[in-house]
Amino acid sequence: MSVVARSLVRLYPDAFRERWGSMVEDEARGAGWKSWPNLIAGILDMWLHPALWPTDSPVQRQRRVATMGITVALAAWFLSHLAAEQAGPLPADGVREQVTYGCTTLLLLGIALVAPRPRPMRRAAITLLGWALRRLAVPAVLGTTVVVLVHGGVEADASPPTLRTAVLAAWWIALGLGAIQIPRIFTGVGADAVVPPGTGRLWAGVWTLVVASATGGATILGLSVGGDGFHPLGAGIGVGLLLLTAVCAGTLRDLRDLPALPSAP
Repeated sequence: MSVVARSLVRLYPDAFRERWGSMVEDEARGAGWKSWPNLIAGILDMWLHPALWPTDSPVQRQRRVATMGITVALAAWFLSHLAAEQAGPLPADGVREQVTYGCTTLLLLGIALVAPRPRPMRRAAITLLGWALRRLAVPAVLGTTVVVLVHGGVEADASPPTLRTAVLAAWWIALGLGAIQIPRIFTGVGADAVVPPGTGRLWAGVWTLVVASATGGATILGLSVGGDGFHPLGAGIGVGLLLLTAVCAGTLRDLRDLPALPSAP
């Protein structure tokens, strides 16, 4: 098997490779380079549908769907916040505030519904705190540094352009890293620290995320295309939010097709 095919197989989720990795490798070895498009399509399909990964228990599947929901919610919040900070895509301050407030409220509600809840034990709290410190240390330090610099005298008009650009880039990097690392906290902690949401909460949470991302994406895309001129960044953000809507909709379909999952204790 070629190096490219072997590298592609390694991009599949661990649960998939443990169950079917050898079979995929055999097929890739026999098909040669012709297997590459199918491997790439399979990788994307599996990562977009964590509910279908091989699992040892229904609880493990619930945790995967919950983590996917948190990831989508944070990605949608990041994109919505990025659009709200731009003058072009949302030209009116009132519209900007409404979109930001509405999307943020729905996304926070969705996160509250799909997020695993900590077990009421001291050991669980210590475990969660340890993972949070490891994952969020860098974005927290970076964001705090930006806040200190801004309050210490970095002004949009008076400061050198290079410094302003560096501060702005550091701020968005901090937000992006935070959005990436928070879901990794829930993938790292075990069942002894958190309890995944039950089926009802998962359904309600994912539906909330569908409404939030669809509403925000359609609004931003419409204003960017049909408003005062065409705004490429706003249009891209709107399309991105609609793609996240499709991810959530696919998860709803996966949950519907799976056997009924028991409610988490």
